Amino acid sequence: MMQNTLISELRSQDWIKELMKHANVYIVGGCVRDAFRLQPIKDIDIIVEGLPIDDVKELLKTFGRSILAGQSFSVIKFKPRFHEGEDFDIAVPRVDRKIGTGHKGFEVSTKGVTVLEDLKRRDFTINSMAINIKTGELLDPFNGKADLSNKILRATDEHAFVEDPLRIVRAIQFAARFRFSIEDNTLSMMKRNAHLIKEISGERILEEFEKILHKNGSSKIALDLIEQSDLDKALFDKKFNKNGFEHFDDLDPVSFYYVLASLGNVSPGQFYEKRLKGEYHMAKALRTLERYFDKFDESKPDEENKWNVFVMLRTSPMLANCEVLPEVVYKIIDEMKVGKIPMKMGDIPVSGHDIMQEFPISGSEIGDIINFMYKEALMNKFDWKDKLKTMDYLKKQ
Repeated sequence: MMQNTLISELRSQDWIKELMKHANVYIVGGCVRDAFRLQPIKDIDIIVEGLPIDDVKELLKTFGRSILAGQSFSVIKFKPRFHEGEDFDIAVPRVDRKIGTGHKGFEVSTKGVTVLEDLKRRDFTINSMAINIKTGELLDPFNGKADLSNKILRATDEHAFVEDPLRIVRAIQFAARFRFSIEDNTLSMMKRNAHLIKEISGERILEEFEKILHKNGSSKIALDLIEQSDLDKALFDKKFNKNGFEHFDDLDPVSFYYVLASLGNVSPGQFYEKRLKGEYHMAKALRTLERYFDKFDESKPDEENKWNVFVMLRTSPMLANCEVLPEVVYKIIDEMKVGKIPMKMGDIPVSGHDIMQEFPISGSEIGDIINFMYKEALMNKFDWKDKLKTMDYLKKQ
């Protein structure tokens, strides 16, 4: 079993041996979950029970680099000498008490806290397991292994979403990635506390959405659960309006955020940029998609559709792989990708400088000729891949 291999590897480490002389040492959380799921493990979280965090740091200093990452959370980022993988996250057991809003509104206590108490304050039962590295004993006080086997996501504690409302989005993220069902009481708790998501920053919400998109998550499961949990109402102040939209199962990022915001009846570009605090290029792609989405129609002239696709991609090349555009757009993009018609500026080997040398014009007239050249090339009215033939065609117009 993968967990046995992981435990054996850790036992062989000198720094682990040193820690085990003085304390109980456990692997916890996601690495235990993924070991039982037989998934690759990149991040290893370790709990040291029985020593203050400063003593742990002191013991580790001869074995590699250790940095205390956040005094209040008592976590050490530890990189053993010659270790090439991710840093180990090493912590002491802690309990949290909510004293304010946001992810910093907590009072953290570590004195005398046991690993069992630490497991209780974690988000879901599948993440509330630990394995004693020395003995190999599994600590599973909330039956997380059974929930893992049954593909059920269950909150560890009834206050889970009050303590950290981001867990509502995280529940959706896990369910979408693992194809798990959310236990009924947990879903009810999510609905009761969905309004608290307003206190969570856009960056943290975006981070969970990105995990869905980049870790094989199901867009359909995510969007359905956003509605079922009332997260839609919390994000958009209204329930989803599904008219005109179909839930796709594997949306690209642009399409996901476009559908998400459109279901909420808000501007996708503005929602992504202002609420989620997302990056510029994605926001630009969403704004461009908004502008062009309704411009495409099978009944429109071929020339008009091709030009609109070209200008759309010229503004935001990311949209070449967008999955929510009308079928007519895909046909045009397919022609572009195989080189039948130009896809971007520069595909025609004629520059503005070439045009200036041949024609006595300047300024906006050059841009007009370039646009004309690409419009004609999109209809294959000349051999646009040949510079001389392109210039001959322009001279005849």
